[in-house]
Formats: sequence, structure tokens, C-alpha cells
Amino acid sequence: MQTLKTIFSLIFLSATVNTFSQVIHHDLNVKLSIRNKSIDVVDSVLIPNDIIKDKSFVSFSLNKNLVPESLDKSIKITKIPADNAEAIFDKYTIGITNRGKEGLLIPLKYSGIITEEISTGAAEYARGFSVTNGTISDSGVYLAGSTFWVPTFDEPLLSFNLTVTLRSDWNVVSQGDRIINQIKGDNRTIKYQCNNQTEEVYLISAAWTEYEKKAGDVLVQAFLRTPDSALATNYTDATSGYLNMYVELIGPYPYGKFALVENFWETGYGMPSFTLLGEKIIRFPWILFTSYPHELLHNWWGNSVYVDVDKGNWCEGLTAYMADHLLKEQAGQGADYRRTTLQKFTDYVNAENDFPVIEFRSRNNSAEEAIGYGKCLMVYHMLRKLMGDDNFIKACQSFYKDNIYKISTFDDILESFQKFSATDLKPVFHQWLLRKGAPSFELSDVRTEKAGEKFNLHFTLSQIQEEDLFMLDVPVAVYLANNVELITVTSDKRTNSYTFPFSSVPVKIEVDPQFDVFRILNKSEVPPSLSQIFGSSFGMIILSKSSPYLEEYKTLAETWKETQEAQGNSLEIIFDDELDKLPENKSVWVIGFENKFARMFNVQKEYHSAFDSAQTSLLNKLTAEGSVVYALPNPENNAYTIGFIGTNIKQAVPGLTRLLSHYGKYSFLGFEGERPNNVLKGNFPALNSPMFYSIPYDGKFLETNATLESSKALIE
Repeated sequence: MQTLKTIFSLIFLSATVNTFSQVIHHDLNVKLSIRNKSIDVVDSVLIPNDIIKDKSFVSFSLNKNLVPESLDKSIKITKIPADNAEAIFDKYTIGITNRGKEGLLIPLKYSGIITEEISTGAAEYARGFSVTNGTISDSGVYLAGSTFWVPTFDEPLLSFNLTVTLRSDWNVVSQGDRIINQIKGDNRTIKYQCNNQTEEVYLISAAWTEYEKKAGDVLVQAFLRTPDSALATNYTDATSGYLNMYVELIGPYPYGKFALVENFWETGYGMPSFTLLGEKIIRFPWILFTSYPHELLHNWWGNSVYVDVDKGNWCEGLTAYMADHLLKEQAGQGADYRRTTLQKFTDYVNAENDFPVIEFRSRNNSAEEAIGYGKCLMVYHMLRKLMGDDNFIKACQSFYKDNIYKISTFDDILESFQKFSATDLKPVFHQWLLRKGAPSFELSDVRTEKAGEKFNLHFTLSQIQEEDLFMLDVPVAVYLANNVELITVTSDKRTNSYTFPFSSVPVKIEVDPQFDVFRILNKSEVPPSLSQIFGSSFGMIILSKSSPYLEEYKTLAETWKETQEAQGNSLEIIFDDELDKLPENKSVWVIGFENKFARMFNVQKEYHSAFDSAQTSLLNKLTAEGSVVYALPNPENNAYTIGFIGTNIKQAVPGLTRLLSHYGKYSFLGFEGERPNNVLKGNFPALNSPMFYSIPYDGKFLETNATLESSKALIE
């Protein structure tokens, strides 16, 4: 079977490559000088006649530090006056005078220095990343479409050959296949060939140690800045497993290689045929099971089936669903993942920052992530539930096969999915992609009555959101004495009442028990969490002047104030001696063991059932020697959450400042050392969920031994 799959893969890919003769092709010959931080390029650009057609000129953009010169005296390059002084590129035009049989051939050369600094804005700081449009430095080289180091024409796709000459101890990674890797004297020459259509040309370079293995026809590579064969093996082995899974789930892998590339600053980028991850990120053990398969899967979604961003970024939600969510689902934790997804939307999205999924372009803050990743992910999940697993998989395979190396939209997804659905999906797509908001449910009037040998269960389900009604099916779990029956009800009115007969006594009822429906969560459904504070539109952070770490805490407060403002939220900074009690109408951070409000966080007394003996011992130790963080409902108004941060280690404060937003789903955290290193995390119990109701009989509640099993994964 493997041989047949391999043969099909080769036939499929060779068939697609031959269809791309009508895209702009670059033949790039590059000399990199790391010492001078400069680049010299000769680029032979071929623009097919089908593209230029009746045009009298073509235009392109190029980095301002690179001035183009034509190597053909008959071709004149004219600079266009800039209409945006802040742009990193200049624009040029070329008159079309002598077309060849295959099109217009433009031989160009240009050179210059590219040294844009790696910067960290408020939004990037919140995500733990820094950014640059492109740079050549002693630590490494990053050149991409954002650098405009390759002449960028109006056509969205291109193909290329890239030959790079540089110092012998450095290497190069780009898209496509490496067909030359030679060292001669002090120089190394590397050539990559990318015949398929792609969106931009990457040139990534550094002094790496290279590792590789074969996974069928795919070359799996790791480029590490520090030699580490064990780490490389972990990644290459994991890559092989993920490749097999996604080939079976979606279709043939679209490239000849996949490479893990260690970057010289912290990034989490997925490019066609490689991923660029920071040196800290790749050494976190959980990355292999979270971010890494996400970036690998992007080679199907986003890096071979491309995104028409102006018509909505369909890709991030689908990638998160078939990577992050799927791996949790395989571990029996799919419902937990979906609950966290809904919690992020509930905590971070409000009437001021909400927008339809179709308007999502890229992630710049938590609200955009909750919509473009989270809500979109849940749309795919609801489509799967509506269509069934087999038809959902067939639809994804069809979408991939029909759109590989093309720029695609939600309309293309609808077309593929409609082939395998007995239901008209247009209203579904319209409701979830073109509208803002989400439904919010209320369960009421739950009762039973004996009807002969049957027990009739009555209940009412209402949509209580301010937005218009959503039309959807809602799963409901009915717990009987020895089993659970999962039924589905249609919510097509503001209030619907239902009656279902059962052969034994219904004991409990739970609406959407596994969080299969995209909706606003009632706060009582979920534990208190840090994200409830980070997502608050109006917050307060309370410092204590008596703290020995006041300056470090001030820096934390100012940093968080900036990141909150970057997301459209506000955060007031105040001292504890200015307040008699905590406010009841906003989320609050209490900072420092010395804070007069710190005594409110006696979690071992209030939530003793949340900790076993080992955790209690560790918590005592961390309270005395390390760092602890809590999130609790405000006792005066549980619509708001209060958080506490206390540390005994001054040097740990910058790390807590940077890390805590990444632990948003937790109620309590504990850290050791200056780094700081997380050694304790978890959630306090949620309050009684209004979506769950135990049915009384003669003033008593019956017992049940039944539990609801996790739904099976999309693929095991």
C-alpha cells in the first residue's frame, strides 16, 4: 500500500508542476556578505505573455536600500514618486518594448545593505515574539516577502530558482528543493529550485548543524544553531509521524522536504516546506505536540493552498482545528480544548472589538485570535458534526486537491464541502462567517412526569444574547441511572420547549456537555482564569509602596498597561493605600505579598479540595520561596475576576511579566527560580453550571453511575 501511495503522490505532484508555466519566474543569483551585512543580486525575471497581454508597462516594488539596474540597455527602469514615505520599498516601472516567444525577460542587478532592527511592540511582547521585515546580521539572515528584497510585481504568485554564494561555514534554507550544496575554498554555493507557484521568496541563513532523514519520499531536516543530535532526532521522528497522519487525512505532502530551522530570535513561523522557530521555543518539550504540528500542517493549509486574505483568512482556524485540536482530541481532551476556545472568545471579545470571521486577516491581539483562530475553528467543528466525520474528511481532501497552489477563499471551501453535504450549507456559512457575535443559552423549566411505562422529560432552552437569533442544533446529554443518552435539539426560536420520552428515570440533564457549539459561556460554566482578567475591557492593577520589589512591579504594571491598550483595553495603575476595598465593577490584579489585599487570597482554605497533599506541600514552599499566581471570582461580584501575583525572587518578575499571558486558561500557577520555571498549574472548581441540572424526586436527587464518553478523534 505504501508503494501505491508513493506512486500516486509522485503522479499528483508532477501533474501540478507542469501547469505553472504562466507565472512570473525569478532566476536569482545572490552573493551574501555577512561581514558587510550586504547582498548582491542578479535576477533574470521572466514575465509570461499571458500576464502582460496588452500592457504597455509593468511595475514592481523593491527595498529602498536596493536600487535596480537593467542589464539590458533596451529596457528602461523608471522610479515612481513615493506616495508613502514610511514604506520600506520604492516603486518602479518598466516599459514593454520587445516581448520574446515566452514573454518579457528582464535582467536586473541590485545590491545594498539590509539591517532592519528586530523590534518588539506591545502586541508582539504579549505573544512573546519580536519582528523585523528583514535583516542581515552576524547572528543570521532573514529575508522574506516583507523585505521586498526580490522585485515584487502585481501578480500574487511566482516561481523561482535561488543560487546563493556565502561564507563556507554558513548555510541557507529556502522553499523548494536544494539541488546544489558545494563548498569551494572559503565559499559555499547553495541552489534551491521552486517550480510550484508560491507567494514569496525566503532566504534564511545562519551557521547551523544540519541533520536529516527520509520519511518516504520526503526529506526531513533539522538546522540547529547549537549541535544537538537528540533534539534533532526528536523533531525528525515527530515530523515523520505527522507527515504520515496528514497524508492519510488530507492528501499528498506538497513538497520534497520539511525542515525545522532554528532562528536567531524568537519566532513561530510556518513557511512552505520549513518552519522557523526560536531557540527557546524549540526546546520546550510540549512544542512537539502543539505549535510544531500546527506549523507542519500549514504546508497543506496556507503554504500550498494559499489564502486570499482580502476575502477572509480561512486557514488559521482550519489549521488549528486539524493540528492543535486534533492532538488534544486524540488524547481524549477535545472537549477541554473547545471549552478553552469558547472561554477565550467569552473573555476577550466584546461589542467594541468583535467582527465577523470573514474580516479576519491576521492575529495582532487576543480578540483577533479568539475570532480568527477560535471562532473559525469552532465553525469547522460544527460543520464536521453536521456532515459526519467521513464526509468532513472527504470535503477537506476535495478542497485540497482542487485548490493546491491556488489562492483560495471561503467560497472555495463552501464549494468543496457542499459536494458532501445533504444540507444546504450556504445559510450555515453566512451565519457563522458574515455575522458578529455568538449565541448564549439559558436552560429552564426542567421537569419529568410518568407516562405509562415511560418518563417524559420536559425542558426549555432559550437564546438570551442581544444579537439576532442563531439557527443551530444543540446536543443535550440526559443522564439515566446506568447510561447517558445524547440527543440533539434544534434551537430556531428565542425560546424552544422540548419533550422526550425515556424508558428509565432521567437523573440529570446537561446542555452542550462537550462544548460542540460555538457560544458565549456563562461564567459559572468555567473555572476562574487569568484570561478573564487579561480580557477585561477595564482593569486595575494594585501595587504596594511597601514592596521591596516595587520598581520591578512598576515595570510589570506599565508593560501590561501598554499591551492592554494595544488591544483596545484600559488598565489603571494604583497603590493599595489609595483604596479601602477592591472595586466591584472591574477586573483587578493585586501585586505582591506585602499588598494589604493579599490576605484575600487564602486559596488553601477556600479551595482545599483543588489540591492534593503533594500540591499543598509544593504550594507552601513556593509561597515561602518562589512565585505564586491566582485567579478568583470577586467575592462581591463574581461577574469579575481578581488576580494575585506574589514572588520572593526579584529577578523572576520580568519572566512573570512575559509569561503569564500564555497561561491564561489556569486558575493557579507556581514558579521556581529566577527564570522562572513553571512547576504547578491547575484550575479551581467552576461554580454550578447553569447548563447542568440535577432533577429532584420527592426532594431528593437520584444517583447515576453513567459518564459521558469523549467523542472519537477525527483520525487516530
